[in-house]
Amino acid sequence: MILKNLVTVEGSKVDIEIDGDKIVRIAEKIEGEGIDLGGRLVSPALVDSHAHMDSNFLLDLCKEAPTPKFEEALQALIECKENLTEEQIYSLMRKSVIYYIKSGSLYVRTHVMIDGKKWRERLNSIMRVKEEFKGKINIQVIGFVQSYDYFSDEVEERIWKAIELGVDGIGGQPHLQPSVDDGVRMIKKIFDIATEKGLLIDFHADYSDDPTTRFSEIIVSETLKRKYFNKVSLSHLLAMHSYHEDYALRLMRWMKEAGVSVIVSPITELEGSGAFEGYPKRRGIPRVREMIYNGVNVALGHDDIQNQLNPIGDGDMLKAAFALMIGDYMYFSQFFNDIFKLMTYNGAKALNLKEYGLKEGMRANLVIFEGRSVKDVLVEIKPRRMVISNGKIVYENSSSESIAI
Repeated sequence: MILKNLVTVEGSKVDIEIDGDKIVRIAEKIEGEGIDLGGRLVSPALVDSHAHMDSNFLLDLCKEAPTPKFEEALQALIECKENLTEEQIYSLMRKSVIYYIKSGSLYVRTHVMIDGKKWRERLNSIMRVKEEFKGKINIQVIGFVQSYDYFSDEVEERIWKAIELGVDGIGGQPHLQPSVDDGVRMIKKIFDIATEKGLLIDFHADYSDDPTTRFSEIIVSETLKRKYFNKVSLSHLLAMHSYHEDYALRLMRWMKEAGVSVIVSPITELEGSGAFEGYPKRRGIPRVREMIYNGVNVALGHDDIQNQLNPIGDGDMLKAAFALMIGDYMYFSQFFNDIFKLMTYNGAKALNLKEYGLKEGMRANLVIFEGRSVKDVLVEIKPRRMVISNGKIVYENSSSESIAI
């Protein structure tokens, strides 16, 4: 297959030849018949670095929260997901995959809650979906201790059971444990297990407006002590928004040193920040521009889809990008290429992906957008023109929409 008349994010005009599941040639002009894509923008498949596939589309089965208050909405979400059958969980996860493929997110890291009473049903369902769509979408599973249970020996045992079921990584929310000591104990135990088994680590880190919430420094310190470089991520990191400048810059320096990625989900951060405040309210997005400037790997996630926390989410990374551009003042053209990196190459680095990128010899996982420039794509947020997974067209939207799964 030859894809003709494309433009890269960097502005180069290219044709792309695909043989099997690999990109074999990229050149300004490749002879032979092909698909003329009319000067549209092409990028590697998008990377959604933060999802909760066990929480998506809960509004198909449960009511919206009676209030927009974050804590009450979160409680309604937990109550809903704890009362689903395994078949319902599987069905909603499967629906998520369709949305991800259509938007070009062929790499998705999903956190799956392993505390609570339906933990096994959730893990069984995600492993079933991961296997079913193997070759179409790459799902990376994090066994996630939500911290609505105390981090007891029983919860630790759940982590080991999750590993037996095939998770790719583990994580938790140390800031929700009843004390600092309990949170630190959780962090160290997760590091013990992950380093023993060679797993990735992704913490929901310091999801709080409280500037004294500083578990991220413990996570960075453990990464450095154990030399577990480039395998650890901090998701959300709301507190970074409220840290004093001196402390924030020092933390960024050590995050870079440790190869710790920060995964920002701006829609969720904007929902959660200011939950306990009147006005004025904080934005809660963790200094993305400053972290990029200081060499920290920052990746992007969409997070919730049509549940009690985000009733209007649809999994499209371009909408997450739009929220970030507004929320962290990145709507100037000088930041547009950075925005694309957050949902492509930076995400690939956070997820430890191999054979990723728009290069010869890489996997032929590509997105062709309707726009003809980076600005057009980010501003217009149109349906994708084409999505290619492992060298095969899995979604196409020309005169009529079709999806091949």
